Amino acid sequence: MGRMQISGDQAIAYGALQSGVAVATSYPGSPSSNTIEFLRGFVESHGLYVEWSTNEKVAFETALGASIGGVPALMGCKGVGFNVALDTVMVANLTDAGAGLVILLGDDPGAWATQNDQDTRPIAWGSELPMLEPATPAEGITMTREAFRLSREMQMPVIVRITKTYGALKEEVDLPEIPRSSLARPHAFERHPMRWISVPGNAVQLHRRLHDRLESIAEQFESADYNAVSGSGRIGIIAAGVIHTKLLDVLQDVDTTGLSILKLSTLWPLPAGQIAGFLRSTEKTLILEENEPFLETLIKSLVYDAKITTPISGKHDKTVSREGELFRWQIAEALAGFVPGFKPARGFSPEEELKYLPSQAGLPENCPYTPVFEILRELSGQFSLSPVYVVDPGCAIKIATTPFEMLDVKYSMGSSIGIASGLVLSGVTDPVIAVVGDSDFFHLGANALFNVAHQGSNLLVLILDNATTALSGFQGTPNLGGIDLGRETKPLSIDQIVDACPVSLNETIDPWDEPRARRVLGQGLRQPGIRVIIARSPCPYIEEGFCPGYQADAAGTAVLTSNP
Repeated sequence: MGRMQISGDQAIAYGALQSGVAVATSYPGSPSSNTIEFLRGFVESHGLYVEWSTNEKVAFETALGASIGGVPALMGCKGVGFNVALDTVMVANLTDAGAGLVILLGDDPGAWATQNDQDTRPIAWGSELPMLEPATPAEGITMTREAFRLSREMQMPVIVRITKTYGALKEEVDLPEIPRSSLARPHAFERHPMRWISVPGNAVQLHRRLHDRLESIAEQFESADYNAVSGSGRIGIIAAGVIHTKLLDVLQDVDTTGLSILKLSTLWPLPAGQIAGFLRSTEKTLILEENEPFLETLIKSLVYDAKITTPISGKHDKTVSREGELFRWQIAEALAGFVPGFKPARGFSPEEELKYLPSQAGLPENCPYTPVFEILRELSGQFSLSPVYVVDPGCAIKIATTPFEMLDVKYSMGSSIGIASGLVLSGVTDPVIAVVGDSDFFHLGANALFNVAHQGSNLLVLILDNATTALSGFQGTPNLGGIDLGRETKPLSIDQIVDACPVSLNETIDPWDEPRARRVLGQGLRQPGIRVIIARSPCPYIEEGFCPGYQADAAGTAVLTSNP
């Protein structure tokens, strides 16, 4: 392919392609979605199967099945999505991985596109899976290849962790040609007794084998090129993954004679021998990482066991901020307090770095959610009601903005119906309304609807169907059908799913048909039992061309017409 400039997001994709990946699955979510979107461009030319799954658990299970079946697979998710997949992950770590299974884990320090400021590294560490974090796009290619190799040879899923900052990095690299042939071929399943099974009778034995595998990987990480020491000074700095790239920016054109820097990219298992040797060579060491003191805690435990007395600074002593993204200006401030006489060659300011953050696309003026919320607000006043609004993440967050400002509770995807039911059970007498997007509904919301319909409750479920996952990149939702990536996808009907549930009200409205919308929403506000109202109208961005491959038909329904 020759020499070309690529981003960090694309680097992971190229590394997967060079590893022969045949199946890639994900649920939309920044910052991992860009890699999966990029892989979509290789479907026809490389025989690659790419899928936007209904949720991250299904995505991981599909990728796991592909790997067990004999082809390398990549599963992408953001940090909160890893939480969803964790149930199956915690069994897959004990069994074998098959042809190779890599988890692309996109964390979001600073919560720029996430409902929490989660550091998934401790959770991934708790899953007892190898975890690597590249510092540059070039390293992302080789590290992804290494992850597939480790997975195949050690027979366990391997995590490659990235962040928003890493995904946006650009670097010119040499890219070799990628074989253009279909990798998934018809074949009989190779059966191996108990290879893919963990049960009470063998779980402890498999857990012991997992620890043996991790010890073997730790030995390999001791000599990994991704962990490198530069300088020979007595003041040490350990920089994790992409933070090393930020550190080098801060140190540009600065005399670093007194510094020793360990770039640490194998986050788990740690290369204990290399770290111990580095700490023994320094008088004091600063650990730079984002969010929680994950590495700092593990390294301090290592120091205790090795009887090393080198003082370690970081987040525990507040030398470095513990919350949010770690910016270059914060690194510069930390170094100024840790390295005598340190002064960066140029200034770093919050304003300078914040301007490079991804902009959040605003909801359009003609968003179909607007009339729904306007009618609910007016009817509530007319009926002297004060509804409690419990909302899933997504475009429904518009209910929190001016002029509505009606949002009461918001947690995670698929959580609104369950939380709303709990409010009813607590004795809340105000009308309780769970607001769910169409993608949220298929993600986990349907399971919650099944529960409240079965158990019985007294709440209104409002499903907002705009035919896209707008805030995550306008990916299609399961209620669409059409030609996607060279294959036909069949639509799933939210209406039919609701029809299967014993609810007291089941109506679909067009938000722009005000008389009917007002009548049905008024009925939903005052009627007892489980009431479900589907407000259906495509996102105007579809009609305006922001969603390539999708268009609204004559009836106003979004239809997938071509490969996005």
